[in-house]
Order: sequence, then structure tokens, then C-alpha cells
Amino acid sequence: TSKLRSFEELEGISTLGFRGEALASISFVAHLTVTTMLHDKGATHALRATYLDGKLVDPPAVPCAGVPGTTILVEDLFFNMLTRKRALKSAADEYSRVLDVVGKYAVFKTGVGF
Repeated sequence: TSKLRSFEELEGISTLGFRGEALASISFVAHLTVTTMLHDKGATHALRATYLDGKLVDPPAVPCAGVPGTTILVEDLFFNMLTRKRALKSAADEYSRVLDVVGKYAVFKTGVGF
């Protein structure tokens, strides 16, 4: 939103505004996989990259099946930070919290799927 110059531009935002800088931090505390495919009609496959301990795992990008857009998969959050992991509630509690947040986004963003 720091790039907006008028209220009308705010109404025209078409994404949920995920900050890409967060991916670097997430890659240090979780297993992170990014799969992306161009919206170009000529795109024949997606590319998948996996990160571990903040580093890109070799090979850097692997062709794979996919759909246009980008999917970010975060698994085993805080696997290497036991103190932080212990602070998490049960899987059911955490799932409920995620559903609450995603549900609030969904209410205001028609046409976007989760």
C-alpha cells in the first residue's frame, strides 16, 4: 500500500498483498516449496523450488505439473526451533485459527479461492 497515490487505487488492488520478503524468514524455520507457472498461454509446465535452512536446494528449479499462478507450501513450521514449536497449541487449535484468518480474507475478496 505504500505505492498507492489515491483512494481509487486502493479499490483496484487485485491481490492479497503477500510480502515476498517473508519467504526468506519462513525458509529458515520451515520446509518451503514454491511452485509457479506463468499465465502465458504458451506455458507448458510449472517450476518448483525447494528451500531448507534458508538455502535453495539443488537443483534450483525443477519442471513439474502446475496451474497458472504461484503456490507456496510451508511444511513442518518451526521444525528446527523447539521452543517456538512448543508454544503452538494442538493441531486442531492452530487449524481453527488459520480457518478464522482465511475466512476473514475470503469474505472481503470475492472470486479468490483458498
